[in-house]
Amino acid sequence: MEGTPMKDINEDPFILKILKELYKNSKITYKEISEKLGISPVACYNRVQALRNAGVIRKYTIDVDPKKLGYPVKTLIELKVEYSASSKIVERLQNYPHISKIYIISGEKDAIIEAYFRDVEEITPFLKKIREICPEIRETVTHLVLGEGINSEGWW
Repeated sequence: MEGTPMKDINEDPFILKILKELYKNSKITYKEISEKLGISPVACYNRVQALRNAGVIRKYTIDVDPKKLGYPVKTLIELKVEYSASSKIVERLQNYPHISKIYIISGEKDAIIEAYFRDVEEITPFLKKIREICPEIRETVTHLVLGEGINSEGWW
């Protein structure tokens, strides 16, 4: 029943609190969440299952530190592509090395790639290669990320 609509989350004051706990630590137990929130483990379990069934919780994952893997250079690369080629670009590049995410966007550019590199010297060959793979790319603008802030509580 993946994707079954769920009751309005505003009707249940514990839903967002449970999500925040899971967002901070996806390995936390239902017992630990229930103790923090003052509800029973069964009530916690039922809410999490409802969130999974509704497709709100899509997967449990890990947060990898690219710097500790030897990829300290984070970039945001704007792409200008041929008309209506954005979906093709995403399809071809979404699992390409160095790429963490690809966003199709509105505005002057058509897409943004988030990518990680060992050093800045890797960027130019990467750009050449993605242009070979995707000749629809007309222009790229590369930004080096100098710092970032992450909402550890969840964006909601």
